Amino acid sequence: MMTYQTRLAAKALRQGGLIAHQTSTLAGIAADVRCNKGVRKAQSFKQRQAPFLLLASSVDLALKQAVYITPTLRKLAKDVWPGAVTLVFKANKHLNPACYQSGYIAVRVDSDKQTRQLAKACGGLLLSSSFNRKAKERIPLHCQHRYRLKRHLSCVLSHHHQGSSQASKIFKITGHRVQQLR
Repeated sequence: MMTYQTRLAAKALRQGGLIAHQTSTLAGIAADVRCNKGVRKAQSFKQRQAPFLLLASSVDLALKQAVYITPTLRKLAKDVWPGAVTLVFKANKHLNPACYQSGYIAVRVDSDKQTRQLAKACGGLLLSSSFNRKAKERIPLHCQHRYRLKRHLSCVLSHHHQGSSQASKIFKITGHRVQQLR
């Protein structure tokens, strides 16, 4: 069941807001990928146009983004999701252009239940990135940062855990080849 705070954050996302929240890895920002206003806010906050990560509510929905689901992609997704692993693969281009780089998309089904609930409340996918500004250190979700960045954020979700403070592993799948990027 979704908490009251999570429901408010989901509403803010659907209305074009940008939120800060904790994932299973790092603190992040999120926007509803279907809402151009929210995507523009994420681009402004991150001071870049693209590419952004997609957080998916389920493995099935994440895999639906692929042009072709190879056996390698399917097995890796089933083995690592939900979890702290981002998969990069050739994607159907039906979402905001901020999701793509050279026809590829980065997707994660996070192990954090609240993150998956937020994604589900926004049609199953969230545009996301780490909670830091361009070329700067990662920002924790402390009160002092919340107030300083309030002009960018509609909501800051507090969370019962801090995450691992480690970035996710990233694997790029090209056909049957898997390359670890991070």
